[in-house]
Amino acid sequence: MTSKAKKNKRPKKSRRSWLSTILVIILVATGTGVGVLAYASQNLPAWDPKQLSGASTTFLYDDQGKVLAGLHAEQNRTEISLDNVPPDLINAFIATEDQDFYRHHGVNFKGIVRALLVNLKSGDLTGQGASTITQQLARNAFLTFDKQWERKVKEVLLAFKLETHYSKDEILSMYLNKIYFGAGAYGVQAAANTYFGKDVSSLNLAESSLLAGLPQSPNSYNPFQYYDRAKARQQMVLNRMADCNYIDRDTALQVFETPLVFKKSFNSGSRYGYFIDAVIDETLDILEAREIYEDPNNAIYRSGLKIYTTMNAQLESHAEEYFKNLANFPTEQKKGEQIQCAMALIDHSNGEVKAIMGGRSYEQRRGFNRATNALRQPGSSIKPLTVYAPALEDGYMPFYALVDKPISIKVGNTIWSPKNYDPNYRGLISMRTAVQWSVNTFAVQMLEKIGVRRGFDFGKSLGLDLVDTPGTNDLSLAPLSLGGLTCGATPVQMAAAYGAFGNGGLYTKPHFVTRILDADGVEIYRSKSEYHRAMSEQTAWLMNSMLQTVVSSGTGTNARVPGVQTGGKTGTSEEYKDSWFCGVTPGYSAAIWMGYDREHTMNKVYGGSYPARMFRSMMQKAHEIKNPKARPMPAGIVQVSVCSKSGKRPSDLCSPEQIFSDYCLKDKVPTETCDAHNMVSICPESGKLAGRYCPNPEMRSLTQDETPTEKCDIHSDFSLPALLNNEIYVCRDPRHNGKLYRANIANPLQSGGCAPEYLEKVIVDNEDSLPYCPLDDHQLKKKKAREVFDDVIGL
Repeated sequence: MTSKAKKNKRPKKSRRSWLSTILVIILVATGTGVGVLAYASQNLPAWDPKQLSGASTTFLYDDQGKVLAGLHAEQNRTEISLDNVPPDLINAFIATEDQDFYRHHGVNFKGIVRALLVNLKSGDLTGQGASTITQQLARNAFLTFDKQWERKVKEVLLAFKLETHYSKDEILSMYLNKIYFGAGAYGVQAAANTYFGKDVSSLNLAESSLLAGLPQSPNSYNPFQYYDRAKARQQMVLNRMADCNYIDRDTALQVFETPLVFKKSFNSGSRYGYFIDAVIDETLDILEAREIYEDPNNAIYRSGLKIYTTMNAQLESHAEEYFKNLANFPTEQKKGEQIQCAMALIDHSNGEVKAIMGGRSYEQRRGFNRATNALRQPGSSIKPLTVYAPALEDGYMPFYALVDKPISIKVGNTIWSPKNYDPNYRGLISMRTAVQWSVNTFAVQMLEKIGVRRGFDFGKSLGLDLVDTPGTNDLSLAPLSLGGLTCGATPVQMAAAYGAFGNGGLYTKPHFVTRILDADGVEIYRSKSEYHRAMSEQTAWLMNSMLQTVVSSGTGTNARVPGVQTGGKTGTSEEYKDSWFCGVTPGYSAAIWMGYDREHTMNKVYGGSYPARMFRSMMQKAHEIKNPKARPMPAGIVQVSVCSKSGKRPSDLCSPEQIFSDYCLKDKVPTETCDAHNMVSICPESGKLAGRYCPNPEMRSLTQDETPTEKCDIHSDFSLPALLNNEIYVCRDPRHNGKLYRANIANPLQSGGCAPEYLEKVIVDNEDSLPYCPLDDHQLKKKKAREVFDDVIGL
């Protein structure tokens, strides 16, 4: 055989080998597929048409293990025939969910192949799906929502079975009556009423296109919470309708720009509504993160889960009753809108949220929850988080003093002049006093000293969503010292942040869910407290001590809880658009916010008024349930006496009312003596510097900022009282530290004496009451005879 013939034989054998391999692969794949189908078909759930509208109830439990609510798909569901569903809504669903619905037999094989290729590339065989409307109905009616290949095979088989038992219109009708739209609404009729307050037959194209976009992810596209996301999803639905020639492009654009008018409220009659909504939101996040179920929303409402929560039923009930009483809230309204309120109360030892209220009344399932979703400006309530706690951590003690006075700071190309909430300026004051009376100028100066970045990072460590991006951000004096943040903070975030002051410096992430069991009782989630050290135990104790001063004798006295160590801080944003009270007790931390949803200006609703009183009521009830002892003062802290005007050890010139006791770190005990005071001659009638004709001047110990700058203008001329008094010279040498001494004046037979530049003439009642100047270089000396003679000759 020639070499050429040998070469021709080899390719034939190779081709036969490849054909054999491919044939084997096909046979194996076919056999495997048949085996999978056979296995799956043997384990199909019983065919029960009633399940096309049925579901298992999920139960929620409080922190005592008692059932607080049941979640069921049929809670808010009304059956409606397909005849009453407007064509626009049907077309929107088909264009969005299953464009080949009327052409396939339950399964879209082209879509499956496309999804399989994507999943093979990603390495996740349970990733992308290509479920038809029929498959979605089969899954919702008969199967669990876990992401397993066996469930997907069963879904296909049941879809074929549905197609053999029902017409396309019947399948579409059952689907539209069963799917979940969010906000507790199942089916198109419930959705139309929940979102637009109307019958489904009355929906227009704009409303229909919005609803058709919700089922893919009801939690993410809920227009009550995420309007912008819902509108973006609506635009996608309209574009797909245009792709399918149900509408043209111009109509799609016009409909997208059509304003949507949502139903404002409804009486849900649900207890614990706001708390249950927060639990559902957190459960969705947990299930999505663990990828246990393909559709976490349906799993919650249909899979018979057991969800154990952190809620204390007594506290939540107390909050709901408090919110029902109109006397607990301002009566003012603007443009038909009442002042809203939100509250969050947390066990700061473990981060368990015990009670929340997301508004004055619970109006909408899965609606806007102000306790968890409302980002509002915290105003001065941010100061302990971003100014004073980091200052303590950096070694500035509660008695550290700064001058409260008008200040101006260059910020970019502008001059910023922050003002106090009242028109008063207090001069030289301590940090404790600044916290007590919420002094803005002190906070701004203090933040300058510790550094903006330091305050920013400290706030982040306490759970605040601070923004650090080019352009508008929170990395600046105004946001961090006075609370005008880019986004804002929620009551839950603020309550958790303040909790670190009561928890020895440990920040604990707030949470609503402790355990989740599936329908078989298998635990699929157990919470673990997430915490980190945000500050030292000493800093937390000192900050808490200053917050207690706010409540005992400052802007927050209305928050004082009898018999319970209470600390807190008021906060009011610019133009009274937001009012806060945030505080902490040995057992709990809480935050209360009040304001208009549309951020109208309130009529001077201070954080120390309604919010502080609500804090007191909630904490009183909380400590009836659990009343732990206050944390003892940690090691390394001592008590010292200081002058309130300087933050230093008192001197002889410090008046008794200016000397007080305060706490500090052991290694931060002041060593310097107060040098802020000088003895100044004051006219008691004018309150100004005494002049030569003032009849009864008084020597007072004053700081520089307390010292008048003008001389008395009452006794500016000669008067009889001045004539009757003694006029003498006093020595004003700085070495006297303001103390008054009679000057040594040399006569013709003497030399030396007090220097002329230090002499000042005053009038006193009794000149003998003043001692003479004791300075060595100011003493008088007798002149020698020759010196006296020379002086006389010189004349």
